[in-house]
Amino acid sequence: MLLSVRPGRACGSACSSLQIEWLTGVSVSPAARAQCLRRPVRFTPPHSRTASRSFHSTNERSSQSPRISYRVAASSSGKGRPFLPARNAYNFNPDLHEALGVAVDIQTPLAKRKRRPDSGEDAFFVSKVGRSDSSSNNSIAFAVADGVGGWAESRVDPADFSHALCGYMAETALAWDQPADQLRAKSLLQTGYDMVVADQSVPAGGSTASVGIGLEDGRVELANLGDSGSVLLRQAAVHHYSIPQTHGFNTPYQLSIIPPRMRQQASIFGGAYLEDFPRDAITTTLNLHHGDVLILATDGVFDNLNNQDILKLVTSRMLYTNAWSASTSPNTGITPASPETLSALTGPDGLAALLPKSSESQPTSKPKKSATASNPHDATYTLQSLLAATIAGEAKLASMDLRRDGPFAKEAQRYYPGDYYRGGKVDDITVLVIVAVEQ
Repeated sequence: MLLSVRPGRACGSACSSLQIEWLTGVSVSPAARAQCLRRPVRFTPPHSRTASRSFHSTNERSSQSPRISYRVAASSSGKGRPFLPARNAYNFNPDLHEALGVAVDIQTPLAKRKRRPDSGEDAFFVSKVGRSDSSSNNSIAFAVADGVGGWAESRVDPADFSHALCGYMAETALAWDQPADQLRAKSLLQTGYDMVVADQSVPAGGSTASVGIGLEDGRVELANLGDSGSVLLRQAAVHHYSIPQTHGFNTPYQLSIIPPRMRQQASIFGGAYLEDFPRDAITTTLNLHHGDVLILATDGVFDNLNNQDILKLVTSRMLYTNAWSASTSPNTGITPASPETLSALTGPDGLAALLPKSSESQPTSKPKKSATASNPHDATYTLQSLLAATIAGEAKLASMDLRRDGPFAKEAQRYYPGDYYRGGKVDDITVLVIVAVEQ
């Protein structure tokens, strides 16, 4: 009996220190010529879990640290669909909408499906923490989730689980009526999972998840389960990156709803499903500083881009827009722009702040579109949406390039040296970019 297990990814290599000259270049991969190889994965018997799960944290911030505002954007592209940077970029503006990526104001499952972003089996959300508590206005909750595609063989829509998980987590964060620092990332994941299990419209499915809570003092708690993950960039260096959780090659940790009938079928053959729960997630605490860039993404990104690729892309854009500046002094290096400059680049006017202002003698240009609650992508490009679209676009190109071996291909070659696996890995792609701005 074949029981589908969702394809996983290999961990990207750690990023080493890079020269400024190398960072400012941008590599563009060749056009796609073919689809990548897909490997069926057989049912795996239960594994003993011997790996320890540690708690990670960065240095604490002082009590006098200024408030941090989180400027967030997302970009996504469903598998097999074209990637349009302007159309596939979404800005989160808490003044216009309470949540991004999910429809918290709609109850019927059919209506929610129609409001889903173009992310395929991937899902994401960003929301405020609490609706009316003014002390938590700058606090946010966010996540990316990757639906388990193997459930399609059992006639289950893999997107239902991941999108429902993000939707319920967003609703929980918005309904939070206690201090924001009491909402924990792993508890939010647990609550969302419990609500999905109780949802009769989601009879089966599974998903990986990477969940975060950002507080106004710069503290960010992350809970990661599976091979979705996060990367924190600071002053043109990788300050933190998550390690994927896998039971083995191509077998990541994942939340699941398994119908009793399928459990019985598995027991007949003397096995059982590999099951993971929110308590298995690895928790990490970060302290974001002004100018930091935090990236959450699904394995559609990390299977095709390693940390060095992401660092190079982000650094080139940050330097080009003057969000980061490079100094010739050996003791200074790369530093973030002033809070005023970075606030303008990530604000409602976005990158329009870089353009020269038109004189009165010039003809009046057409009024620019502004983001709305129903169309968060109809907005001027912001710095964070530029970063998100850049990463998603490069991952899309790499996934369809047969001449460019990504992290997944290299890991497949290591585990199966006799098999021919080259190029990228076609998959759904979702990127969430958070730029920290000091207030």
